Amino acid sequence: MGRHPSTHHNDIENEDELKETASAEAILGDDLDEESQWALAMSDVKPLDEESGDADDRPTRALAEHFRKRQQPEPTDVDLQDLRIDRTTRERIRRGLLHVQASFDLHGCTQDEALEEVNRFLDEAWLRGWRCVLVITGKGTARDGGGVLRSAVPKWIAESRHREHLIGLGVAEPHDGGDGALYVVMRKR
Repeated sequence: MGRHPSTHHNDIENEDELKETASAEAILGDDLDEESQWALAMSDVKPLDEESGDADDRPTRALAEHFRKRQQPEPTDVDLQDLRIDRTTRERIRRGLLHVQASFDLHGCTQDEALEEVNRFLDEAWLRGWRCVLVITGKGTARDGGGVLRSAVPKWIAESRHREHLIGLGVAEPHDGGDGALYVVMRKR
């Protein structure tokens, strides 16, 4: 199969010549090299005029406010101390007498997705009669104040429809994820 030599944009003097050459090659069925394909694809792109104000790289106040709110869970009146796993239950978990029956990992979830998944997971736990489950929130980063989900998930659970089914919540043992995971101990059905 015969091929015509590819035209490189370095061999062409101006954009119009490039467009004509690339269009002609495309019409003729010749394969364009990668640089010519890129040049053709970008041929009608015009740079933004920085002085005209067409582009504003600063976020709007509303958008900035939205992200600020998303990173800071709303304050709650729920007293998480009331839902702390008691010493006996904590010791049973530590000794392996009460073991984790299922776990759910929230890594990669947005807050909205995480809230939905936690509720779904706890619904399933209650229906299946699981007594101890693990919700993995991750530890977060220093940038986000130590984990948005890590601080929000216990509050969500405490305020949810699942509260009446709970014995308690507690930070996981190191072998189960430590500060980046949460035990949820459910009542018997």
